[in-house]
Amino acid sequence: MKSAIWPAMALTVVANTASAEETRHADAHEHGHGMFRMVIEDDHAIMEMAVPAFDIVGFEHAPSTAAQRAAMADAAATLSRPDVLFAMPEDAGCAIGQVEIGFGATGGHRHEHDDEDDHEDHDDHEKHDDDEHAHDDHEDHDDHEKGDETHSEVTAYYRLACENPEALTRIEFGYFDAFPAAEELEVVILSAAGQSAGEVSPDGSVFEIE
Repeated sequence: MKSAIWPAMALTVVANTASAEETRHADAHEHGHGMFRMVIEDDHAIMEMAVPAFDIVGFEHAPSTAAQRAAMADAAATLSRPDVLFAMPEDAGCAIGQVEIGFGATGGHRHEHDDEDDHEDHDDHEKHDDDEHAHDDHEDHDDHEKGDETHSEVTAYYRLACENPEALTRIEFGYFDAFPAAEELEVVILSAAGQSAGEVSPDGSVFEIE
């Protein structure tokens, strides 16, 4: 099914910093799995999506190469096409008026010394350690570094103006074709008729709004 007419839209791409809400979602961070929310009311609808950055660009750290920066730019361009990602009935007459895309960290930690005095104390301690203790300490430090992980999340916000929102009865998720690493989206849709909830995946990419 083809989507409704999608005119030129306002596109905003932002680099999010970690917020309290983002940190709250970090515990549920799982590659391949994301969340999609939609609210339909009066003459408009709002869609929000939050997915692991790995599903979108293939990595979760700040881009450090030209290829990674290009991957982020390509991803932003694709995410700015909700007509490709989320096809809706033409009868709804929906047009996108606003798009916001964010790439940001959602958790993780990194151990750092607070000040120079702590660093000096640490040096003095190392000087008085025997070889065995220093070796063990080195292994602990390596383990700490290996456990140091920062999750990154891609968020997308879309605002639609709809001439006939009652016709929003289904969404066909082309999202999985655009981003093959994605495995599942948890879907929740709120409207005057109530709430519809479920999951979509590459094998079942059409969501019927009840």
